Amino acid sequence: MGYVASRKFCCCLPVRFGVFCMAILGLVAGVGLGALGWYEVHQHAIGKVIFDKRELVALYFISIAFSIMGLISFIGLIGSSFKVRGLVVTYAYSVTVNTLALIGVGIFFVWALFHRDSSSAADTCADGIDGEAGKVAHWFCQKGFDVIRVLLVIAFVIIWIFQLVGIFIVFDYVGQLHEEREAKEDEKEKQRSRNATPQPIIVTEPPMRTTYEASGWTSAKSPYAFNMPENAHGSRYGDNRV
Repeated sequence: MGYVASRKFCCCLPVRFGVFCMAILGLVAGVGLGALGWYEVHQHAIGKVIFDKRELVALYFISIAFSIMGLISFIGLIGSSFKVRGLVVTYAYSVTVNTLALIGVGIFFVWALFHRDSSSAADTCADGIDGEAGKVAHWFCQKGFDVIRVLLVIAFVIIWIFQLVGIFIVFDYVGQLHEEREAKEDEKEKQRSRNATPQPIIVTEPPMRTTYEASGWTSAKSPYAFNMPENAHGSRYGDNRV
């Protein structure tokens, strides 16, 4: 198979590693925050926590969105671990839709929190405490509610940035998988072409034997007698002179 260079993010990290890390973090965050959201829904149902109608609707949607985030992150984890192209593509498009949903629902939830009267939430928190202790508890509850709202905004922004950056990494890895598949298909096509082209057959025949060689007459290879130096015309031996 032809070589396909691994794409990088943050200058040196392979995109496959980025998808793997994003899937793990998404799985942990999705399961954890989804479970927390459903727990708050349950607390509201039994009367321990009070949400108005808008907050409750937003909480339902957030719990659903984070639960789905955990599911699709598990798909991305399997796809990036075993290089299953179909699962990685599914994860890429699913996490994009899930991110857009989380941004929309998160904005609505934050808007509902900041438009809620914090004093009413503090009254619920300090219910049953009278006198000066009740006033102190009311103040702490109100300030705590304000801090929680700010922390929720920061948490949502961090999650949104994390997912938006992760989307680019995932689609970059999808592009790398496409290149690897095309290189593999090109290599298969070349292999089929080589197998389909007939190779020329070269037959090497031994040199043809002469009649003398076939009969075993080796004297035919002997030099001509009158070409020998002692028989040549003009030679002198002893006292013979020509």
